[in-house]
Amino acid sequence: MEALRVLTIVFLACISTSQAVTPPSTNPQVQGLFVFGDSALDGGENTYIPGSKIVSAVPPYGKTYFSKPTGRWTDGRTIADFLAQALGLPLLPPFLEPGANFLSGVNFASAGAGLLDETNVHHGVISMNQQLRQFRNVTNEYRKEKGVEFTNQLLKNSVALFSMGANDIANALPSPYLFQQMIQAYSSAIQEIYSYGIKHIIILLVPPIGCTPNLRALSAQSRNTNLTPEGCTGIINILVDAYNTQLQNLAVKLHHDFRELNIATLNPSPVIMNVLKNPQKYGFKEVEKACCGGGPFNAAEFCGDADKHDWKPDHKTKYAKFVCDNPKDYLYFDSNHFTEAGYWFVMKNFWHGSYNIARPSSLDFFFAGFNVPNPPPRP
Repeated sequence: MEALRVLTIVFLACISTSQAVTPPSTNPQVQGLFVFGDSALDGGENTYIPGSKIVSAVPPYGKTYFSKPTGRWTDGRTIADFLAQALGLPLLPPFLEPGANFLSGVNFASAGAGLLDETNVHHGVISMNQQLRQFRNVTNEYRKEKGVEFTNQLLKNSVALFSMGANDIANALPSPYLFQQMIQAYSSAIQEIYSYGIKHIIILLVPPIGCTPNLRALSAQSRNTNLTPEGCTGIINILVDAYNTQLQNLAVKLHHDFRELNIATLNPSPVIMNVLKNPQKYGFKEVEKACCGGGPFNAAEFCGDADKHDWKPDHKTKYAKFVCDNPKDYLYFDSNHFTEAGYWFVMKNFWHGSYNIARPSSLDFFFAGFNVPNPPPRP
């Protein structure tokens, strides 16, 4: 692939020849973070895919932390960003970013991507299999330019973060066969990463997508009255819970099969449901509507460019767009994604949460063998 060849040249230019292998240590630093996933973790990958139909590199995305769009599907940082900062690493560049430095890891996540290659295949996204190919390309360049010893040490002291499955569920009729395919794809991906030398793997489970402003708006449009007390589409969340349970079971099986594997599953559903039941207790004022968008629940119009003062409706749109003054008050930034404040709150619970949130343990215990600077600071 020509694009990969060009990226390889750029990658080689970015690797500092002066960096030495980290000496063995009782409590080593985490040296790298490798991120695989969808829009929950996307750091701007789709921005560099020619013709991609799933992009967010427009205002007001990024307004809170970056003061400009970065391709992230929120107003600021994602869980991947908070994790990188907590580990003392820089924010990771997307794999396709020209001139990026990959010495601290790479973000391969692509909004709209799925575990299955056919998920959103015509929308210009990078599936799990394609992300794994990109990972192979990066590790091969590590070996070629820095040597096997450097590469092995880097991967040994690195973490892989995964978040996949929501788009597969949303774009297909969920069934036992679909879940079987998804779990098998996840299993293969984790085993491949493990075979390359990364022994510390974190899996983000799918959030309760039946509670998003998008699903609330669709339920209102269809006059669906079969909702949970929180106003969520219950059947969707039941499917998500079923998938998440299978993914948790997979993690247990993989840990049993590969005893050196340090693996954790992080479940945002209990955290989000608690917020929905008592927003004020957790510092939120609005948990049903999106901060940015238009129409019912601000979910009927794309969030992009909602803060343009000269914006006017045209024949393609039905609702005027809106962006809230303070995204920290909102759980959701757009119709499907959390605000930076929402992501931080979820991450806080992953760091210190109970067994129903983080299995087999929270992240503070997961990183007990490393010298980890701090949990993610509050935005």
